[in-house]
Amino acid sequence: MSEVHIFLCGPRIYEYDGWTFEYGMTTCWPLKKDGDPMKRAGRKFYAMIHKFFALTDKEQATYRVGGGCQEFRG
Repeated sequence: MSEVHIFLCGPRIYEYDGWTFEYGMTTCWPLKKDGDPMKRAGRKFYAMIHKFFALTDKEQATYRVGGGCQEFRG
């Protein structure tokens, strides 16, 4: 019998410099404490994102708290 592999993917979630945000395929967006997206992303958020993108990929990975692709086997 063969195994079924399912991959469920979503934006990666990061916590950095007091912000929680999702980083999807094309954009970053701040999240509320309950995980819902905020209505607006202002200058303070984009200033923080500039600092975040200045980090190396390895450094950015240390701030990741969830999201991305998860594999399920059945």
